[in-house]
Amino acid sequence: MFTPENALERSLIRAIEEPAHRVAFLKEFLDAELSFALLDPADGKGGGYAVPEVTHEDLSFVPIFTADSRVTAMFGEERLLIVRQSFKQIVSQIEDANFVLNPGSDYGHEFMAEDVAAMLEGDFERANEGFDDAPDVGDEDAGELPTLVGRPDPMPTHLTAPLAALFATTPEVTTAHIAQALFADADGVKRLVIGLGVESDLDAVLDRVEEVLENVARPTDTIDFVPVPGSPLDAYFERDVQPFYRKT
Repeated sequence: MFTPENALERSLIRAIEEPAHRVAFLKEFLDAELSFALLDPADGKGGGYAVPEVTHEDLSFVPIFTADSRVTAMFGEERLLIVRQSFKQIVSQIEDANFVLNPGSDYGHEFMAEDVAAMLEGDFERANEGFDDAPDVGDEDAGELPTLVGRPDPMPTHLTAPLAALFATTPEVTTAHIAQALFADADGVKRLVIGLGVESDLDAVLDRVEEVLENVARPTDTIDFVPVPGSPLDAYFERDVQPFYRKT
């Protein structure tokens, strides 16, 4: 259920439901104050706040929100800083990016980089074309690989530490990445996805992984393993500068 909390959200609802209002909404949205999340790095090294990214269908998006409550609904207890800026200010700092408004909510929208460029040029009619073919980035079907993912916080070190130790003795593994679904599945679980760069047969590596997981995985852990490259999450893992294992 989506109960509007401000005038912008009421305008968003109208734009979704009434195509004739969409150009007016885009004009309003460009200068509207949004809630923008910056994540505190979980490594404790004081590297500064990071811009979160989510991935859907091989594309990367920066999440933005119409209210602070939409931020906390998505990120939960993660350590973050909420900044309020206009969309125009945000896109001036993060150039050539795709944005997703209120991911996981009943009312949101994808702004592709070309739509953003059109808005900045004042061509709202062209930007409005993005409303016609924007996919739903909210719910994940149970049993399917999550496609809207981010970096786990907190990091499940009960999994990554023993797996990294295993991979250090497994020459065919070159990298290991981890992602987490941003939204729970039908069972209320935020599934984990581990992407492995492997120079040989992935199944043979997974046989050894299974032996480790039998001793360290928790009953609540739901984990998918995918090759890197070779899955819908390639774009996310390719941008991951902090894999939990990298062959030296």
